[in-house]
Amino acid sequence: MNNKNRTKVLIACAIVGSLIIPPSYPVLAETITQSPIEVNSLAASLKVDSNWVVTRTTQLNQLTIANGATITAPEGYDVTLTVNGIGKTIQPGTFKGNVVLSVTKQNVVQYAKANLTHYFRQALYIDANGVIDDKSVTAAVVGGKMANTSADNIKINSEEENFNGIYVKGGTYAINGAKMNLIGNGGNDFAGFGTGIMSTGRDTTLVVNGADVHTHGAIRPAIIAADGSNLIVKNSNIKAEDGILSEDYKPNVQMGYMKAAPWMLGISGNCRATNVLGNNTTATYINSSITSEGWGVLSTDDCNDIKLTAINSDITINGKSGYGAYAIGNAVDCFYGSKITVPDYGLIITGGNGVFGSSNKTNLYTLNGNLKLNLTSDELKSLKEKETIVKSKRFGVMWHGNGSVDVKDGTVFDTGKTTFLVKGASASINVDGSKGAKLKSRDGVIIQLMDNDDPGPVMTDGIMYNTGVYHEPTEAATVDTTHDTTSFTKDTDTVANFSNINIAGNFYNSTRGGTSKDMMGNDISLAKNLSLNFNNTKITGVISASTAKHAIDTITSEEYEELGEVTNTPSVAVNNGVIVSLNNGSTWTVTGNSYLTGITITDSSKIMAPNGYKVTMKVDGVATNIVVGTYKGKVEVGVTQITN
Repeated sequence: MNNKNRTKVLIACAIVGSLIIPPSYPVLAETITQSPIEVNSLAASLKVDSNWVVTRTTQLNQLTIANGATITAPEGYDVTLTVNGIGKTIQPGTFKGNVVLSVTKQNVVQYAKANLTHYFRQALYIDANGVIDDKSVTAAVVGGKMANTSADNIKINSEEENFNGIYVKGGTYAINGAKMNLIGNGGNDFAGFGTGIMSTGRDTTLVVNGADVHTHGAIRPAIIAADGSNLIVKNSNIKAEDGILSEDYKPNVQMGYMKAAPWMLGISGNCRATNVLGNNTTATYINSSITSEGWGVLSTDDCNDIKLTAINSDITINGKSGYGAYAIGNAVDCFYGSKITVPDYGLIITGGNGVFGSSNKTNLYTLNGNLKLNLTSDELKSLKEKETIVKSKRFGVMWHGNGSVDVKDGTVFDTGKTTFLVKGASASINVDGSKGAKLKSRDGVIIQLMDNDDPGPVMTDGIMYNTGVYHEPTEAATVDTTHDTTSFTKDTDTVANFSNINIAGNFYNSTRGGTSKDMMGNDISLAKNLSLNFNNTKITGVISASTAKHAIDTITSEEYEELGEVTNTPSVAVNNGVIVSLNNGSTWTVTGNSYLTGITITDSSKIMAPNGYKVTMKVDGVATNIVVGTYKGKVEVGVTQITN
């Protein structure tokens, strides 16, 4: 259906009852133009194959629609059908009760990246002056009170696709106790087309408190913050469920056209519960529950320098697949006293950053100022100090682009698979266990640095379709003579710093090297080193260069869960250097053969073997005593059983 004139419906219309224009609805014209409606005291009917141009908001007792005619609004306007306050699709059938055809000025939103124009319709359009009546379908707002600065205890329900609940552009506004239920697919979650509650614009501050927002449909986010706005969600329950996409939809990663999760991330689903868009946008969730059936809960996309923060909140994927949060475009995703429960990833990073900490008073007061939350002293006191917990059936954090993660306070990562999964990227990882932070990997891998197994999209007719296929390399890695495996560069390698923590698990670098092309067509090296710095830390496990292999050699969209799942064989480094530094009394208990390219042991630090074993070290094939010093080259650390 043409969105610009979405009110055109191929129907024949018989309208039973009287036409009523209540004072609460804006009158946009005096008469209905070019209308074949015959009116008497009981009924008005639209003749078959005719066109009814509804020029003002119209209230009816009954509306019967059969096949054949059109209903339109004047140029620059749209019409929306509600029945007893619930948004309905204009389609054949009989509607009884408080039937309203609301005529509103179009809210034209351009999404320039895809050259798309959307015609938003929303229950409430709010700017710096308050509710704008001629852009608001107020017939879809039931109960409560609305004023120029706030809306209290309102209800919004719609069963129509692409209908926005509340759209705020400009000024400071508060939404308190709202209940919203939107059913049907959205249109474009890069633009916010079909979103439950949306804030947009640099001069916009929106505070949502005590809300219950539910959406059920593909690309039908419950909440979006965009274009420099400041969104604050408190004490609210946010939930999004997947919908059903049309049979002709072809999965793609084109901005504005993408309607399902890119399977190359190793996830599925078609609705992100929330999104943060644009430049310098801020979104904060406090003491709230945010749930998505699939894809992602707290997403960021098409953005730069945004701040996404969760304080004392539950972030949950309640379906079979998805991530807790996503960081792109130099986004900073922060979690304080929050619980992330997901099947796939706690956080995905591609050019963003993550912080995991506690909601202690020091952090809260800092956040209150930096994020302009304007929490009162009573609100701050009511927030209990909690630690962040990341519980994932698979991975903790996954990088498929450069970025950093800081883990501090009493944060706990409890993952079924690798804690930190780095795919062909440069990652900065900082873990401070001085206040109780813990890393628990049930398959025993703490860091996996590997080649990116995302096969990428395939460009067809200008659209990036998700038709790529991953093929496991069959040839052995060849030495890149220009790559130094004994040193590291922060901009290209992965550097991880651990302090004051006990870690049981393995660390692998399985990258192969080789070259690829950047966006300008220039050759770039894929060789990556892993630098591990331990300060007052106890490590029990293998630290090694490795050869990694997927369970299957070919991965398509049907086997998306195989991505990132590899088995490591410790082996001599080729282009995948592993450089270890043991400082300030750190102890490494070696549990298996470990192949390094450099190790520094400072005074009071040591390398040990488990009980009943002894540890040995060779440097370039020569047996070497393990004493304080720095060793470079082909360093092999192993353990052998002690025999009597």
